[in-house]
Amino acid sequence: MFEAIIASLGYAGGVVADKIILAKHKVPVMRFIPLLFLWLAILTAIFLPKYGKVNWEVFFTFRNIVLFVLMIIIAVTWNIFYYKGIQKEEMHEFELIMLLSPLVTVLLAEIFLPAERDIKVFLAAIVSSGALLATRFRHHHVRIGKVAWQTMLAMVLMSLESIVIKELLSTFSPVSLYFVRTLVLAITFIVIYKPKLLAVSKEVYALTILSAIFGVVQMVLKFYGFDNLGVVETTMILVLGPFLVYFVSAFYFKEKLFKRDIFAAAVVIASIVYVTFFK
Repeated sequence: MFEAIIASLGYAGGVVADKIILAKHKVPVMRFIPLLFLWLAILTAIFLPKYGKVNWEVFFTFRNIVLFVLMIIIAVTWNIFYYKGIQKEEMHEFELIMLLSPLVTVLLAEIFLPAERDIKVFLAAIVSSGALLATRFRHHHVRIGKVAWQTMLAMVLMSLESIVIKELLSTFSPVSLYFVRTLVLAITFIVIYKPKLLAVSKEVYALTILSAIFGVVQMVLKFYGFDNLGVVETTMILVLGPFLVYFVSAFYFKEKLFKRDIFAAAVVIASIVYVTFFK
């Protein structure tokens, strides 16, 4: 559980850093994504000597190769739409769409991962995701334009990738899987966009490295959570992430924080306590 809680902190820090880079500094997505993923791979590589393990014999089967290729295709697609959403949408509108991700992930896990069908954990995850959705989502808050639809697609694909990652963790350690994933994505984005990676200010470069640090913390620990706790329980704990984004947004971006946010956060924390001590 500790891994998932720290991962939620990494999520919040990463979203805020990305928003500053993309919205405040107006860095093009096609330049930011390759640079970010290059640093994600470099930073993750530091942990490979101690935590990197791959069962190559198991990996080289048709099923696992298909799953790996599927993960890369999904990850490339959702990252492009995700970062366009951060750059072009208001922070609260972006988060309102992304808050649907836990609910979608839980439902997909229930369908595709029979081993995780624990009714108590499932109901707690639905309650926590539902509380977040009910207290934050208002139809008049989101303008359903092209960018919003792309953000929604990113959210669905992100949830679907969680299921694929869970399956691949039987072959890769979390560090190894995230390293290979980020390295392949970095190469893919560099080939697609052909960016001038050094054509950014020192401040943006430093913020990108900071975002990468948050990203490694979030994703590697999220992978460990999937491996140790399962997708459903980890996803439920990660619901804390959006609340941290709201609180930081209220402080840094001067966005209004509502009482319903505090209520929903209390429901999520209560759900986590329930699953941890009473399931």
